[in-house]
Amino acid sequence: MLELEMKAKIDPYTRGRINQILRMAEFIEEKMEEDIYFSSPIRNFKETDEALRVRYSNDKIILTYKGPKLDKVSKSREEYEAFVSREIEQILQKLGYNELLRVKKKRKVYKYKEYKISIDEVEDLGEYLEVELKSNNLQDVEKIENLFDLLFLESERRSYLELLLFKKK
Repeated sequence: MLELEMKAKIDPYTRGRINQILRMAEFIEEKMEEDIYFSSPIRNFKETDEALRVRYSNDKIILTYKGPKLDKVSKSREEYEAFVSREIEQILQKLGYNELLRVKKKRKVYKYKEYKISIDEVEDLGEYLEVELKSNNLQDVEKIENLFDLLFLESERRSYLELLLFKKK
């Protein structure tokens, strides 16, 4: 299964259009998330465009592998997740993985038609909109592109990790 996803920075000009869509959407939940990204001892994830993270979200702990981005427009990629226990950080460290960066955010999740929409307040970055669609067909990313066009949004392909690392330079 592919995670088709596009993200955009929310600014005062886009806020009103986004709120119009959210009024038609079903509110699902609000949660705090802390993502811990790891570097690999066997390859450079920056060069391979991969990511390994542990996410703490409410009472869940999720290990996620994200493959390279699959196109030039979106953040779509293969993604695998597994529920784990707190010991996962120690296991990864024993295997030579090192903590690279922590990303903290408050996330509001909505369901709009076939989309999952998240409004993220990311510590040290600001507010972002993420639109996600699960599919086996990469061409379905056009559906998200059409929604972005409707909202006059400019896609941000960099991950929160990449944005924060760029900001720290």
